[in-house]
Amino acid sequence: MLHAAPLPPRKARGGSGRPATEAPVTLRLAASGDEAALALRDHLVPLARERGELEVQRDAVRLVVLRQGALTIGHWTPFNDLSADEASSPGYRHALTQQRSLPDLPYGLDVRHAGQRVLRLLWADDGAREVVEFVRGAWEAEALAL
Repeated sequence: MLHAAPLPPRKARGGSGRPATEAPVTLRLAASGDEAALALRDHLVPLARERGELEVQRDAVRLVVLRQGALTIGHWTPFNDLSADEASSPGYRHALTQQRSLPDLPYGLDVRHAGQRVLRLLWADDGAREVVEFVRGAWEAEALAL
């Protein structure tokens, strides 16, 4: 079996037979999408809070849902009433958070378009966040137009 070395790239030639001048190419690195997802969150959460309906409030979760056309926006927050068996001291709460191996991300946003989830974002008061799912598409413009 023969193995050929790759050929060097051919130089483009202009009409005069001399090498053509190449136009500069600007490269832009694509971000992971976190900034766009956070911008959507910052736009949609106030709308869900203002116009949404409370669907679930049990245990430690409150879920508000806003339906607008093909979009369904679900926003959940911690419901902070203490149960009878919880101590209210900050030291107790701090000890509980130290027992968890994963960061506590108590706030969330789910966006569905035509029944398909296109965004799931979790975050905490301290700035920690996780973009769990983000499917880019035309739905973003629809959401930002609300």
